[in-house]
Amino acid sequence: MSDLYAALEIGTTRTVLAVGETDGNGRLKITSHAEIPSTGVRKSQILDITQATQSIRSVLQKTEKLQDENGSKVTIGNVFLAVSGQHIKSDSFFGSVQVEKSRVGNEDMNAVLNSARTMTLPKDRELLDIVDQDYVLDNRGGISAPLGMAGSVLKLNTLQIHADRNRIMDARTAAEAAHLEIREPLFAITCAADAVLQDHEKKNGTLVIDLGGGSTGYAFYCDGYVVATGVIGVGGDHITNDIAHAFQTTNAQAEGLKINSACAIIRSADGEPARVRVEQGENTLMDNRTISRRALDTVVNARLMELFTVIRETLEDQDILHRLHSGIVLTGGGARLREIDTLAEQILGASVRIGRPLHIDGLENEDFPAAYATIAGALLYACRNYEEKSTFGGLFERLFK
Repeated sequence: MSDLYAALEIGTTRTVLAVGETDGNGRLKITSHAEIPSTGVRKSQILDITQATQSIRSVLQKTEKLQDENGSKVTIGNVFLAVSGQHIKSDSFFGSVQVEKSRVGNEDMNAVLNSARTMTLPKDRELLDIVDQDYVLDNRGGISAPLGMAGSVLKLNTLQIHADRNRIMDARTAAEAAHLEIREPLFAITCAADAVLQDHEKKNGTLVIDLGGGSTGYAFYCDGYVVATGVIGVGGDHITNDIAHAFQTTNAQAEGLKINSACAIIRSADGEPARVRVEQGENTLMDNRTISRRALDTVVNARLMELFTVIRETLEDQDILHRLHSGIVLTGGGARLREIDTLAEQILGASVRIGRPLHIDGLENEDFPAAYATIAGALLYACRNYEEKSTFGGLFERLFK
C-alpha cells in the first residue's frame, strides 16, 4: 500500500495544493496538484481570512476533483503548510555539555542535543525548524561526528528558524474554516532547497533563492546543512506594480507584459521589435497602445538589480559570498523571467541555474517546474519525516479522512 501526503502553500499571487504518493520503491510522485489566484493575501501574509478561506476551499475542491479523475478518490483532511514572508527569522544557538568521560559517548551526544533545544522564543514566535550544524569539541570546530573523540566540553551549533505566531494562527484559521487541518508549518525556502539541490551542492556551498510574489527567500548550504537564511520583502508583485506605474496600465496588463515580453537585462535591438503591445484592457481607447521594449526592460532591470544587490550585500556581511563554490539556484515563479539567471550571475558573481525539483516525479508536463519547488519540497519533507508512521491505518487516516 502506497503512502499519501498533502501540502499547501498560501502565497501572495497563488494558492497551491498538491498530493504526493509513494511507489513501491519509496519514490514520491505528485499525483494531483492545483492552483488558483490568491485572494486576501499580500506580501505573503493573510489580510482577509474570509477571502483566504475561499481560496483554500476552491483549490481543495479542485485538487480532490483531479485526484478523483486520476482514479484515487480521497477527501483531504490534513496538510503540511509551506510558510514564507519577512516575519520569518533565524537565530544561531548552541548547546553545551561537559563530557562525562574522557571520550564523547552516546550519553554526551543525547545531552548536547537536548541542550541545543533549550532556546526560549518570545511568546509571539513559533518554531519552524531547528537545523543541527557542526559540533565543537573543546576548541576544535567543524566536527560532524564527535562520537568517540577525546575532549572535555562538547557543543552543538544550530540554526533555529521561527515565525510570527499570529501569522501561522491566521493560516490555521483560514484552513480550518475550509475544513482543512494544518499538520505542521514548514519554511518555504528550505522546502524549495530540499527539492532542487543535490547532496554535493549542499556540501560544497550553494545559495538557493526563491523568487515569490510577495517576498524573496534565500538559504545558504555548506558542509551539508543550512548555514544562513533570510527573507527580503521584494517579490514579483513589486515588479508588476513598477510596470503598471511606469506605463499606466492595469496590474493584469502589467503582469502580462512582465511574463510575455520583459527581460531582466536591458537588451540591445538584435532584430527584436522595438516596441511591445499592451494586452487589451477595459479601456478600448488604449487597445492598440505599445510601449518601448527597452523602457520595459529598464523598469524590470532596476527592481531586480535592487533585489540582487541587497542579497549580495547581505551575503558579504555574513561572509558567505566567497563560499558559493557550487553556485546559485533560482526557484519560484519569479525565476521564469527571461535572463534573470544572467543578471543574477552578473551581480552575485557566481554560476546560476534554474532549479527544477529533482527528487520527486509528477511535474514533467509543467512548462516551468521551478515554480513548484516549494510545494514539492513540503511533500518530500512529509514523506521523509513521517514514512515510518505512514501506514494505511495511521497517517493515511489522519491526512485523508
